[in-house]
Amino acid sequence: MQTLLRRNMATVEFLAQDPVASARSGETPHAVLHRQNKLALRHFAPTSPRRAPVFISMPLINTWTIFDLLPGRSVIEALVQAGVPVYLVDWGRPGDEDEDRDLAYYVAELLGRALQRSVRHARDHYGAEHVDAIGYCVGGTFLSMHLARHTPPAVRRLALLATPIDFHASGRLAVWARPETFPLDTLIDSVGNYPADLMRASFSWLKPSGQTGKWFSLWERSEDPAFRELWAHLEKWAGDNVDFPGEAYRAYVRGCYFDNALIRRDSFATGGGWVLNGSPVDLSRCSIPALVLAAGSDHICPEAAANGLAAAWGGPVTTETLQGGHVGVCVGKRLPARLLAWIEEAA
Repeated sequence: MQTLLRRNMATVEFLAQDPVASARSGETPHAVLHRQNKLALRHFAPTSPRRAPVFISMPLINTWTIFDLLPGRSVIEALVQAGVPVYLVDWGRPGDEDEDRDLAYYVAELLGRALQRSVRHARDHYGAEHVDAIGYCVGGTFLSMHLARHTPPAVRRLALLATPIDFHASGRLAVWARPETFPLDTLIDSVGNYPADLMRASFSWLKPSGQTGKWFSLWERSEDPAFRELWAHLEKWAGDNVDFPGEAYRAYVRGCYFDNALIRRDSFATGGGWVLNGSPVDLSRCSIPALVLAAGSDHICPEAAANGLAAAWGGPVTTETLQGGHVGVCVGKRLPARLLAWIEEAA
């Protein structure tokens, strides 16, 4: 009984401090190298560079700070401390003026220019002949699409974390996002940009028990200061989704969820297939080695959805599974260690 009372009191006292409002992420020192529209290319420079630079494509629908949540729980901090120069794509927040921009604008124009700028800076400042490319979630989907259309010689390898490729293997999301049940055109014609609040609600309904589990975990570990701090930062990040630009969302859902075009090689054989800005999105055209890191408890991008890259990619693909969910995998200890080992493999 005393344990229950202590936990109750600790939880009440913690929440009374409004810890979510005061949580601060993205604190690792960096500079912005390049801006285009809302996109910012962030450069994290190590004190002593001693490993190949990496280029990271984050999801368009979330803030980038899940990779830099707080000290000791930061992928970026771990990479920089190990001597890895990091270039990270922060897509920013679209406005009403962006609702007519198509998917090609984000994949080919914005992402392409950010990658070019990173490669040039890495060569000029680190003498690097190559960069390794990393994508998380939809940021990885966009990155794989860009590399399939145009792979710069300076991009040596690709690693995708919790990145959907076989969208028809996406579990409940694939069931919801069917053309006969999801009124895509009506929705985008009505709202313009796909609202972040609607997206957040949809994700919460993918796993309703997650909301209850979140609060139970806080109560159960309410006397652990480190867990309380992590909980507050995750809650702050999870409540800060970003709108998906309308026309880009229309093309993304139609190409990925409706047509599953990223793994359908047969469509190119018959003269069809997904084309952006006049170039086919054919993953088999890219031959650089790829590493797929799936999250074992991922309800947004199940392992089968992530591992779909192996059936479509033109180069060798290694698939592995890390412990954690779609978000939790980003703040655990295993991910930075695995990425560092991956970087060392090429060295």
